[in-house]
Amino acid sequence: MKSYWLPILLITLLLMTACNSQADETPTPIPATHTPLPAPSATPAPSGETVRGQATIDSIQVEMLESFPIQVNVIARGELPDSCTQIDEIVQQRNDTTFRIIITTIRPGDAVCTADVVPFSETIPLDVEGLDAGTYDVNAGDPSGTFTLAADNRIEEVVPEPEPSVTPEPPAADSNSAAISGLVWHDLCAVTGGEGEAEATPSPGCVVLENGGVQANGLLEEGEPGLANVIVSLGEGACPSTGFAEATTNADGEYTFTDLPAGEYCVSVDVTNVENTAVLDPGSFTNPETGVTAVTLSDGQTTSDINFGWDYEFLPVPEVDAATCTNNFEFVEDLSIDDDTIMAPGTEFVKEWRLRNIGTCPWTTDYTFVTVDEAPLPFGGDTEVPLESVVAPGQTMDIAATLIAPTTPGTYRSNWQLADANGERFGVGGFIEDAVYVRIVVDENADVTPEPNTAVIGGVVWADYCAIQNDGSPSVGCLETAEGSGVYIANGTYNFYESPIPELLVTLSDGACPEEGVITPSSILSTTTTDVDGLYRFTGLDNGTYCISIDAFDDTNINSLIPGDWTYPYRGVGRLGVILQAGAERLDVDFGWDYQFD
Repeated sequence: MKSYWLPILLITLLLMTACNSQADETPTPIPATHTPLPAPSATPAPSGETVRGQATIDSIQVEMLESFPIQVNVIARGELPDSCTQIDEIVQQRNDTTFRIIITTIRPGDAVCTADVVPFSETIPLDVEGLDAGTYDVNAGDPSGTFTLAADNRIEEVVPEPEPSVTPEPPAADSNSAAISGLVWHDLCAVTGGEGEAEATPSPGCVVLENGGVQANGLLEEGEPGLANVIVSLGEGACPSTGFAEATTNADGEYTFTDLPAGEYCVSVDVTNVENTAVLDPGSFTNPETGVTAVTLSDGQTTSDINFGWDYEFLPVPEVDAATCTNNFEFVEDLSIDDDTIMAPGTEFVKEWRLRNIGTCPWTTDYTFVTVDEAPLPFGGDTEVPLESVVAPGQTMDIAATLIAPTTPGTYRSNWQLADANGERFGVGGFIEDAVYVRIVVDENADVTPEPNTAVIGGVVWADYCAIQNDGSPSVGCLETAEGSGVYIANGTYNFYESPIPELLVTLSDGACPEEGVITPSSILSTTTTDVDGLYRFTGLDNGTYCISIDAFDDTNINSLIPGDWTYPYRGVGRLGVILQAGAERLDVDFGWDYQFD
């Protein structure tokens, strides 16, 4: 006699297990539906192109339906900002045990509408057939939910036990024939306007975030290019893990791992890897946002859609009208040759600056970095340096000129500006009279062969004091962030009544400080800790450019610093670049920290 009690028991257990289910209701499967929108009174809206965005989801409800395989619906509720905004697309993504729900919106730019918010409710069937037993998360931004499958959500085919004499055993599966492949692609999003114009306009493929920012939508769309020479890491076991294998993307951004045994794997792209930094920075992942994906393979299985979307901060360069855009730049920092560096007559040297594009015109390779000194020129060497790549608005660039010191002793200065494709020069802050410069002192007695590895960098880290007194007034040492704001921070000056901070980890790295503040492990030369007086030292250094940094969120520092923020050398910045001459002592590289408590 055949027994059927086991399948019946499994179905009963599945129906009893669910997060957010209701015992007294029996929902039936329904497709995703749009809740009808009310018809509000009409008011004019600004004209323009179609505006795309992302709907704000206020709450979700997860319901499980009485069926097998189990069906799961997510009811998402929220509000649209006005009557013209409509739901465009409902995107459902799964990464391991987490479902991500995104609802995009579309709004005609020239529509007549009202600003009254319009509620919506969407029923979204999740693709859960074939999932393994376990608990799954549903994430729609801030609202989230879970559901649990008590057993594998698939109907197991009952196969009669074969007769050994009639049915031969199947051949053994190849245990090293599975594969993982995918694509690393440029998730395109560009913004035009927003500076000197009425409104910033995101391109198709962008989504507007809740904080007002804009990023790429995380969807692989037609025309989005692959990224070559990105190193993809494969780790064995649960994420995070690496070290099993590496693959480099080809010219189309594709990568492949083959000859894999069945098991769990972790596929990731490490943006701190020096070779990846050269390809990817600056920017961020959009899908998956962490740059990490877990994959489970069975014998011989091929998984070909493990993709990574990357949104460059300054690419693609927005299209602008060259006749109306503005050219402007600001000086960020010197990367070599401090002011008043002493040199012997006729010394050849390289001066390097970091500049930021603060105009609305992209700087193309037709732009040049030019000297604006009157003849006779004080220095020999370069008088014009072409830009090597496009610099978008908001982006920084490092530019260098090779110069030769004069042969006559004295103090000399050379001034530099940028020139556009037509040769029109523009200076710092947009002022034609302002320029970046290099200034040196030529001395016949200059020591051209100082003792190597004798330079020193050091400083102090202190608690920068500011408090609001009982009467609401600020204490001594406070600085108002903006006139009339009523918001105060410490003033960035080390006063006699302020205390040093001991036992903080300080890092010395090679080269200029990165613009984004992320120190790559390969650039770190040394670390040290502050003593009881808050002092630190790095000794035995050669001439060169260094970055001194303190990471407030490092495991060593977090309990000593958080909550609070930096006030010195710059507000909110815990790093400082140092150009060190051979044998020099720079003992003024200090850091001020303002503890902030409610």
